Amino acid sequence: MSHDIQPRDDDAKKFGAEPTEVGGDDYENDKAGLQRSTTITTLEVTEEGVPAPVPGDIGPPPDGGFTAWACAGSASFVTFCLMGFVCSFGQLQEYYLTHQLANYSKSTVAWIGSVQATEVFIFSVIWGRIFDAHGARPLVLAGTTLSVVAVVAMGFCKEYYQIFLSHFLFGFASGMIWPTVTAVGGHWFSTRRGTAIGLIVGGSGGGGIVYPIMFKHLFQRMSFRNSLLIVAAMNAALMFPAWFLLKSRLPKRKPIALRRLAHPWHDKQYAFFAIGCGFYMFNWMSPMFNAPIISRANNASPAVYDYSVAIVSAGGLGGRTLSGWMADKLGVWNVFGTTSFFTAVVLFGFFVPSPIPNGALVAGFVLYGWVSGAWLTLVSAVVAKISPPEEIGIRIGMAWSICGPFMVAGPVICGALIQVDDNKFGYAGIFCGFTFLIASFLAVGPRMVQVIRGFITRKPDLSPA
Repeated sequence: MSHDIQPRDDDAKKFGAEPTEVGGDDYENDKAGLQRSTTITTLEVTEEGVPAPVPGDIGPPPDGGFTAWACAGSASFVTFCLMGFVCSFGQLQEYYLTHQLANYSKSTVAWIGSVQATEVFIFSVIWGRIFDAHGARPLVLAGTTLSVVAVVAMGFCKEYYQIFLSHFLFGFASGMIWPTVTAVGGHWFSTRRGTAIGLIVGGSGGGGIVYPIMFKHLFQRMSFRNSLLIVAAMNAALMFPAWFLLKSRLPKRKPIALRRLAHPWHDKQYAFFAIGCGFYMFNWMSPMFNAPIISRANNASPAVYDYSVAIVSAGGLGGRTLSGWMADKLGVWNVFGTTSFFTAVVLFGFFVPSPIPNGALVAGFVLYGWVSGAWLTLVSAVVAKISPPEEIGIRIGMAWSICGPFMVAGPVICGALIQVDDNKFGYAGIFCGFTFLIASFLAVGPRMVQVIRGFITRKPDLSPA
């Protein structure tokens, strides 16, 4: 998905470009190398996996300017609409369970949100290859249009299968756009890339605050159909600028050959990390989807109950926007590992005991939103840290695609556990906490082993985390 492809030393010498140093187990481009690279950014990968030059020299990313920031800003509005809607399913689920789907169980209704969220990530490899071959605009045009059509159709749904299909279409449309908007930042930014990606991904956190509150007030004042039509119109207006402003900068190129997809899995650190991400995403959505249920089980005040999903998203906004800056200051691995393990601590400390005071419950919602939002933002940064530059894009796409199948079952299992636990989140909280703990050991374990070995051999790894 990313076009910032750097050749290996032999290929760099062959084409007259300076080689990029790759050392140890971590691969990283120094910023000076990125700035002086001009011909490198216009290399494509042949079917044999060898970088080949393409005509033209477009230079390094501008790292600013109206066009670059307009692209990032319009992408932020897109993630605001799409991920805001996806993350607010907990509010929609509460409405469905008391209206159209009152005769269905929580776990059955949870399938709708699980499948919708899964589609955002599961096809990332496919959309990434299309992005490489045809650029961002076709995916943006198709994805935004389909998402608006899905919301309009949703407003007319009355049966379970109708609601399921409309959410399925929305998830499919969102999946076309999510890997596109998160990758396109690499076309326009280098040293400010973290800030740009924080702006783009931060839009989803803002949407996660606005949409649950908006749904609550719309449902109180008007019919379900009119509420959804208003949301569809708002989405269309906010995403329309992306049709013109969200675009690729680098030339289109032939995607990496499919047979090369197996190569990254020979890297044990990447393989463990990708599987760990899958386990984390297994229940990433579960606390957010069930925030109203958690509030009710803790006898929360009406304000906390009504705005529980928005409170989680408010914490997520902070985590998504600040985690990149913190990673630059403290090290990517340090921040990522801390947020990963602390997610399990939050589940065991705040969502398993019941009842707990309102203040503690709000703190738990905010903390969960913060750590889970920071984790989501830093996945791409960690993949870039442990990958050879020419494989960063495809490895990010595969990591997200691995997460998709895991996400289907988590909220459904939690729904069943909530019913067994007399509509409390205790059993589900234990289940979620252990999946986050397993995910943390899988994803961060190889890095921990590297550091421990360094100290044992009296040659500690002194490279930036």
